[in-house]
Amino acid sequence: MERKKLLTVAAIVIAIAVVASVSAVLVFSTPPATGPAHVYVVEGDSDWFDLPASQTTGVFAIVTDKGAPLFGVTVSVSSDPDTEGSLTASSATTDNLGIARVEYSAFNRPANTTVTFTFTASLDGRAVTGTAQVRQLGFGFSPTTARVKGVVHRTTDRAFIANATVQVNLLNMTGLPASTPSFYSNNSDAQGRYLVPDVPPRTSFVQVVRSGYKSLRENLALVAGRNSRVDFLMEPLTGKVLTIWHTYSGKEQDEFNKMVDRFRALRSDLNVQVEFQPFAGAPEKFIVAATAGNAPDVMRFQNDRLGEVAELGYLEPLDSRLDPATIQRFIPSTLAAMRIEGKIYGLPTTQDLLAVVYNKALFQAAGEPFPEDDWTTDDLIRIATNLTGGSQYGFVTPQTNAFYWFPWLAGYGGEIFTIPDTQAVDDDSDLGLNTPEAARSVLFMHALEKVSGLMFANPGEDPMLTEFLSGRAAMITTGPWNIPAMQRAEIDFGIAPYPIVSATGERARPVLGVKGFAVWKLSPVKDDAFEFIKFITSPEQQKIFALGDGTAPGTNDIPTAQSAFSDPDIQANPVIARYLLQATYSSEFPSRPEMARVWGPMTDALTFIYQDVDPASPAAESEALAILNQKESEVYG
Repeated sequence: MERKKLLTVAAIVIAIAVVASVSAVLVFSTPPATGPAHVYVVEGDSDWFDLPASQTTGVFAIVTDKGAPLFGVTVSVSSDPDTEGSLTASSATTDNLGIARVEYSAFNRPANTTVTFTFTASLDGRAVTGTAQVRQLGFGFSPTTARVKGVVHRTTDRAFIANATVQVNLLNMTGLPASTPSFYSNNSDAQGRYLVPDVPPRTSFVQVVRSGYKSLRENLALVAGRNSRVDFLMEPLTGKVLTIWHTYSGKEQDEFNKMVDRFRALRSDLNVQVEFQPFAGAPEKFIVAATAGNAPDVMRFQNDRLGEVAELGYLEPLDSRLDPATIQRFIPSTLAAMRIEGKIYGLPTTQDLLAVVYNKALFQAAGEPFPEDDWTTDDLIRIATNLTGGSQYGFVTPQTNAFYWFPWLAGYGGEIFTIPDTQAVDDDSDLGLNTPEAARSVLFMHALEKVSGLMFANPGEDPMLTEFLSGRAAMITTGPWNIPAMQRAEIDFGIAPYPIVSATGERARPVLGVKGFAVWKLSPVKDDAFEFIKFITSPEQQKIFALGDGTAPGTNDIPTAQSAFSDPDIQANPVIARYLLQATYSSEFPSRPEMARVWGPMTDALTFIYQDVDPASPAAESEALAILNQKESEVYG
């Protein structure tokens, strides 16, 4: 039997993606001379793990020695049971990727059957085997989930990397239940193998992280029933490494990278690694990575999720590092948002909140004056009614999204939590989410569509923005993150604070979300990590981030620095100045750990009330309250 090993190539490919058919080129280094002379592995695999009736799948063995593929090895193949389908051959020879492949065709059967394929190779006179299982589906059954699997190696010597955290991130959540996670994860075993099962089939990317290595990612399209294989070669990081995860995108990401470069210029002794994580699911990804010991040194959090992570013990308290000058640089409410049970776990970088953004051209065409800062909900309904007609909507706000409901909750005198932060949430807690004020606020919001007819049915965030950018929505509720899209669309817009609720005399107040950076509890470079977050939250860096560096405009994000209120350049920016005004009319966005449990039940409550309760019905308040009662009880869990 002829057996050859591939020679080392000049350029090391960092990540090798072998998707479904394992068609990518595998590149490796010659195994080191130390250790066992040979470590033979025969790994069984297949194109499909759930094979539809009468279909064909490739089944194959990957034969390696110390992770290096072996060429010219004869591999026998058998199936058990052998009555459910047919193999094209009983053996195959490995190619230069170490792959010996045959095809298997399933018979048409009425029931599902698991078929086990056994692959056997004779290596140095010893039989080495591997197996793969395929569930052969009966007639009428269809696969529903996908899998991602592979092996993680080190670039320098192709050694297996154990305990690498592999995360499969979904890029498209359309059509999935609200409870579906945005990513799926597992860790590699002692042989570097990993398997992430039960993933919804759709576009995604797979990412691998391991402390001390450069993270990698590959895009792929997952198909129901098929194995997608992604093998990784991870590059060890050298020097003193500082790893940063952020959730910025678009213009914010560009400006953040510039900020990091300015820090690098000051700390050339640090190997600063910056990685993007999608905002949705980022805290969960941090928790998974931290549990495996693979968390970044620095992570960006929004305050409503900060408490949950701090409670798990994964974040470093910063109080002992904060001198008076650093404390005084921040608007007190923004620093308070980073405080969990009396300890500060992050430094705030930006503030986010909603305001009412309106299209000036549509107001002018209707002869309608722009909203005053002291306008009321009666004014809102009158103006929006005048601006509604044909394909144009007067006022659009999401109807089943809790973030967009919270302003009206405050305007009707309600609160997200009516218990102090020091009191634990239990079955006896009155959270404030199931009060008559809460019910009235939901019904008011739904009545804007269902009674006043100011918007299309059940608008979501993206459709709302689309209508505004298309010139078909006169007013929407949104934050500064969408302002760049309006500027690109050349919309002449204005910004107004939320109105005063006519029924209560109270201002509708959006929650003030604060985003900041925290330090991993087990980071080996805590001093450097704190120096970094102190640098990026300085008033000077916040100003450049918001306004730009003179070569390009900034993000228009709202700073957390006290000096923003007196800085003439910031106050001259109409976007930031107007959102700073709205910030003075805002509610606290709770940072307490239980806040993470509010989103699901309250979104469900808004959805059920929207579907089942007529806001014009005399019984509407009691019906809405019954739903809120039920859903608040789920927060206790």
